Amino acid sequence: MVNYHNPGIFKEKPRPDWLAIILFLLLSSFGVLNVFSASTSAENAAFWDFSQNHGKQLVFMAVALGIGFFFMLLTPTFFNITSYFIYVIVIGLLFLVLVIGTTIAASKSWISIGSFRLQPAEFAKYATVLAVAKYLDGYGVSFHGFKNIGICVALVALPFLLTLAQNDTGSALVFFSFVLVFYREGMPGYFLVMGLWVVLIFVLSIIIDYYFESYYITIAIIALGAIAVGILRKYKKALFLVIIIVAASIALNIGVNIFFNKILKQYQRDRILVTLNLKEDKMGIGYNVNQSKIAIGSGQFSGRGFMQGTQTLMGFVPEQTTDFIFCTIGEEWGFLGSLLVILTYLVFMGRIVYLAERQRTTYSRVVGYGLFSILLIHFLINIGMTLGIIPVIGIPLPFFSYGGSSFIAFTVLLFTFLSLDSKRIFEMARG
Repeated sequence: MVNYHNPGIFKEKPRPDWLAIILFLLLSSFGVLNVFSASTSAENAAFWDFSQNHGKQLVFMAVALGIGFFFMLLTPTFFNITSYFIYVIVIGLLFLVLVIGTTIAASKSWISIGSFRLQPAEFAKYATVLAVAKYLDGYGVSFHGFKNIGICVALVALPFLLTLAQNDTGSALVFFSFVLVFYREGMPGYFLVMGLWVVLIFVLSIIIDYYFESYYITIAIIALGAIAVGILRKYKKALFLVIIIVAASIALNIGVNIFFNKILKQYQRDRILVTLNLKEDKMGIGYNVNQSKIAIGSGQFSGRGFMQGTQTLMGFVPEQTTDFIFCTIGEEWGFLGSLLVILTYLVFMGRIVYLAERQRTTYSRVVGYGLFSILLIHFLINIGMTLGIIPVIGIPLPFFSYGGSSFIAFTVLLFTFLSLDSKRIFEMARG
């Protein structure tokens, strides 16, 4: 057993990665500044008004930092032995929210505690990262074999399904980011190819069904399969694989049409159709995105200036402090400000990958890649939907969007990993 609290055993003391912490503070501080701009006007601006969203965000930031720096004092052993316990607690909260949860914007995702609303789905991402890391770290487990793959998928699938049952599609989709974690830990590359193929069939099925009939894509799949059979007719194993792919693609096409037309709600279908430019509804389902693009475009190269955005001041963009916070950046800080924010995120996520790769244990590496993967999908989807290239599914921009549960959960995950990284020298000594 390593004595983590006796630095005399080692020549080096635990050292936090200050670059990652500084980047986090830059993003968080600029986020609060933009929430302030999006939620107040120049006439009644009071930065330290804790009754407003920006004031509450400052409180969330202070609480998150307090918890985060406390986590820096904990040992890797603590996180390892409590991983499954944290996972079980959060799964219990996900069940509880289905019973006593508060419904907001058609999603039953919050547990009201006085004036504060807790969103367990945000903490489920953290708990799932720890549980997957714990399992893959145990007894030299790697991401091979149906048993290991099945258990890892089950650990992710349970919170995914419970979040989906809350009608919180955006938060549920974030769990697909674990594919990147699994790939880093040895998942065969053909799983990624299969995922891209599924996305392609999904999009093509919707487009072709909108303009023609769904069976056109079935005909196209069969035609491509026939061509492949003609080319590979001398290779029996390849022929068998082609037949399986063709059959699976046809089944997927049928499934997509059932899912899109029978399971998705009308507003969800409309959002996808608007994103694919199959439908125009600037005053209806496409209003948010249209106003967001107007705000971003009006910022031009250098922006209109802090608290000078007309779209922001007039409140034309709904949910501008949460899901659409990036359009505030685009309008007030322009292309230069938006580029700086994007580059800061990329450097921050790149730093997380660098730190993850230098870990000496599977547990710490998986936590690092879990953090990176969740940040990446939030970053891509949130900015993509404000630009109108991804359907609006409602997930926050990490450390920017207003929201206590999201901010605290992301900070806790970040500082858990930074705590593990700061003590990697002890892991090296133990190994």
